[in-house]
Amino acid sequence: MQVAILAGGLATRLRPMTESMPKSMIDVEGKPFINYQLATLRDQRVTDVVLCLGYLGEQIERHVGDGRSFNIHIKYSYEGERLLGTAGALKNAEPLLHDQFFVMY
Repeated sequence: MQVAILAGGLATRLRPMTESMPKSMIDVEGKPFINYQLATLRDQRVTDVVLCLGYLGEQIERHVGDGRSFNIHIKYSYEGERLLGTAGALKNAEPLLHDQFFVMY
């Protein structure tokens, strides 16, 4: 099964923490939040993930890389300058997505 993780928003409700880092990189008990998401997916035998990134997404990509350290294969879809919202982010990632997939925030 493939999972698309939407991690491109501005996270304005978490300001000022998210002024210089994306929400997925916020530390929770010593690790970035994205680590918990990827570990949960790995534990459920999900090995194919598309990260839909926008705001400061390069920080997430630098941290996660190709997903090898999580035993998951990761592909990236960037929204660009203008954030597209949930449906737009998924439409933008369409070339990377299978016919059936789950979505996580």
